Amino acid sequence: MGVKYTCFLFLGFLLVGCLSDDIGYSSSNISVQATNAFTLEEKVDYIVGDTLFFTQNFSRYLKEEGYNELLDVYETTKDEEFGYGFDLQQFSEFSNSYEAVYIDSEYVITTGANIADYYYYNNYGVAAQLNEAKDAYESKVGIVLVESGDFKLDFSNVYFRNEYDYYSNEKINLNIEHRFTDQTKGVLEFTVSE
Repeated sequence: MGVKYTCFLFLGFLLVGCLSDDIGYSSSNISVQATNAFTLEEKVDYIVGDTLFFTQNFSRYLKEEGYNELLDVYETTKDEEFGYGFDLQQFSEFSNSYEAVYIDSEYVITTGANIADYYYYNNYGVAAQLNEAKDAYESKVGIVLVESGDFKLDFSNVYFRNEYDYYSNEKINLNIEHRFTDQTKGVLEFTVSE
């Protein structure tokens, strides 16, 4: 009976040790929110060859839920840039709805780098970079309009992400969710003519 008990006890400790999270991935994840970080042109009529521009700016110091003091994004992550993507959609007569348009990086002009690694679900991404004053992350982006049609530029589901390696516990995974206080400001509908 003692040998059986010892074997079960040993097996129990072995299973507990194998199933535990020794690395502690979950302790490296932080989520915060930035509001009204995008400024869109109010122009709604373009011609093929025009460039539509928007700017982006969010503070280095953001409110973290459950804390009174602001989170210093740079001190927390040591990252000087955060990647983000946005949705561009074109109206399709065939489906009678707006469909996603994937932008070739050749048609995205940005003050930062075009960093497709941040966003694997589309073929482009841009960087919000820490400015010279080191108080905000900024970018200016242009999209060269090469096709005619009715379009939507949608910022209602934007996340800023830092370069984080899931398998390394050396860096903090910081997700910054973007929201507009007025949701109608998050989508720009425009037309491109020949």
